[in-house]
Amino acid sequence: MQFSTLIALTVATSMAVLFATAAPTGPKCGTGCPTVYQPICAKAVDGLNKVFVNACELKNFNCKHPKANFAVVAESDCKDFVAIDKRAAASASPKCDTICPTVYQPVCARAIDGLNKAFGNACELKNYNCKHPNANFVTIADSECKDIPTPTPVCNKVCPLNYEPVCAKIQSGESKTFGNACELNVYKCENPTDKIELLASAECAAASPACAIACPAIYKPVCAKHSNGDLQTFGNKCELSVFNCKNPAIAFSLVTEGDCDAN
Repeated sequence: MQFSTLIALTVATSMAVLFATAAPTGPKCGTGCPTVYQPICAKAVDGLNKVFVNACELKNFNCKHPKANFAVVAESDCKDFVAIDKRAAASASPKCDTICPTVYQPVCARAIDGLNKAFGNACELKNYNCKHPNANFVTIADSECKDIPTPTPVCNKVCPLNYEPVCAKIQSGESKTFGNACELNVYKCENPTDKIELLASAECAAASPACAIACPAIYKPVCAKHSNGDLQTFGNKCELSVFNCKNPAIAFSLVTEGDCDAN
């Protein structure tokens, strides 16, 4: 009887060891962590932030929740980090493709820069503003814009007092010195239809003239006289003009068309 019992116990023990050996072992996620507070801010795969007491607590959490897969963002709490919920962000994106009715009910809208623009209807205006938020058109009339004048631009007239002169050619063709680039921009704003060209970042008197270089290769000689009475022949009037432009202190004046030696 005792021998049978001994055999039975031996078999039972062997079976227990066999099952214990064969059974799969999962990860041990209950590692004891220290109670010291060394906060860790971590971010999950969905963009949400979570603070853990220390790195050990984070490791245990990821072990127990492998799908969360929190990654360290900073060795601090999360108060200075904005959580981004990717799912919420995707659903919050504006939809600018609203299907508008085909009915023509024009609206005139004005952008922040003063430009007027007509839209087929209010729905089209809404879609446009959604796609171009910086334009920010605002309805000013339930009609087309043809009878609504564009307002005169409001020009900034407050410029710094520093004197950094610039020279520009204005509509009349004359050169004009402005105290600085800001003053030139104000002038352009107040004269929007004028053709204004910047010549130099200096006073007009000190600005070097823009002298033409390319003259036609046609020999039509002209005779010119220097202020001291000397005569000189130039290939054509263009060459005389370029010479005088580049040498204003010794300018020649036209005497006659033709070679000086022939006169």
